[in-house]
Amino acid sequence: MVSVLSACAHSGELEKGRAMHDYITRNSLPKTLVLQTSLVDMYAKCGAIDEALKVFREFSVLKTDVLMWNAIIGGLSTHGLLEEALHLFSEMQTTGIKPDEITYLCLLSACAHGGLVKEAWFFFDCLEKHGMAAKSEHYACLVDMMARAGQVAEAYEFVSRMPVEPTPSMLGALFNGCLNHKRLDLAEIVGRKLIEMQPDNDGRYVGLANVYAEVKRWDECRNTRGEMERKGVKKTRGYSIVV
Repeated sequence: MVSVLSACAHSGELEKGRAMHDYITRNSLPKTLVLQTSLVDMYAKCGAIDEALKVFREFSVLKTDVLMWNAIIGGLSTHGLLEEALHLFSEMQTTGIKPDEITYLCLLSACAHGGLVKEAWFFFDCLEKHGMAAKSEHYACLVDMMARAGQVAEAYEFVSRMPVEPTPSMLGALFNGCLNHKRLDLAEIVGRKLIEMQPDNDGRYVGLANVYAEVKRWDECRNTRGEMERKGVKKTRGYSIVV
């Protein structure tokens, strides 16, 4: 049953998930912690937040664990319900259940999308304070948060000194932040690094070429396009290079 609910969650099959929930209810199956957590996770990932909260509230808070709290907080965060996620985190703390790395990852992601810079740093610092090591995903959330907030210079400096290797998605978020906030000097540096990391990704060449076009550096723009052609990288439909 749990595996079926998990499959529904990852495929977005809300109606099938509801049918499984109905089956559980009609057959009076035991409402175990694992089963209830799977239901919360399924509803949350499928965007049925009200139903996720209803299942969550049906279970005694004293019998919950960090996995169930992560499921509901993560669901709220994913769907942009930042205030509700933070409220539940505060409630979680009153139960004595300790947050883990996933809890903080959910909160950092929510803060990044909600533009809550101070709160994001607070949660990031909580990791070390509670004896947990920040992982690449936590650093990625901070980079994304700073890039969205226009703190692209700070994000670039942060990436250069963080103890984990930057990932393409991490630098991609920084690159987009540089573009959106007109820091084309940094966009050029990050764009070149992205090409080094993903030499077969046509979007990286297109992005850098468009940076050069934006500042009317036509020779570099054409050279970037030429580099892409020399390496035999095929341009995906939908990308365009401004020349």
